[in-house]
Amino acid sequence: MTGQPGNRWDERYEHPRFFYGEEPNAFLASQLPALPPGRALFLAEGEGRNAVFAAGLGHLVLAVDSSAVGRRKALDLARRRGVTLEYRCADVLADPWGEQAWDVVVLCFAHLEPADALAMHARVAACLAPDGRLILNSFSKAQLGRSSGGPPRLEWLHDLEALKRQFPGLVFEHAVEREVTLGEGVGHQGKAMVIEIVARRPLA
Repeated sequence: MTGQPGNRWDERYEHPRFFYGEEPNAFLASQLPALPPGRALFLAEGEGRNAVFAAGLGHLVLAVDSSAVGRRKALDLARRRGVTLEYRCADVLADPWGEQAWDVVVLCFAHLEPADALAMHARVAACLAPDGRLILNSFSKAQLGRSSGGPPRLEWLHDLEALKRQFPGLVFEHAVEREVTLGEGVGHQGKAMVIEIVARRPLA
């Protein structure tokens, strides 16, 4: 999902089915269970599939997104899965999530305008607690022109090396660009070029 105005995403999500499905992103699902439960922040979280997954693992979850419909569906999914989470319907650029320290921050296809992305990524790096992890999955610039998902604007897509520089002070444990086959609802379907990152804030 992207950082575009909430009303557009409200229109996209206003349907009984979940646009990106109800199951977590595969990369997130491969990484998060290895981390101890802690305070977890999900930005541009949409319909909540990833945040609900984290809550099921015992994390204390805050999701932030501008879509009121996404929030409603996320809280309903959490109820059906028997978990709880906090979900703030707010602009991810304006919400004060950076005033707290987080053990995990998740950015899953959170594509913003370049200047906004720079600002948000710097805030993410700064708000990670010592030994906290960033888990990021996004579309690379090589995704442009494919129908499997992502914004249709090159400047909103990511370059791996440039993206790494946008998270100062972090140690990158995993950082790759690769082709995957997505099967996430109706929104992400087919072969796609993605970037996967796990990065850690050092203890000292």
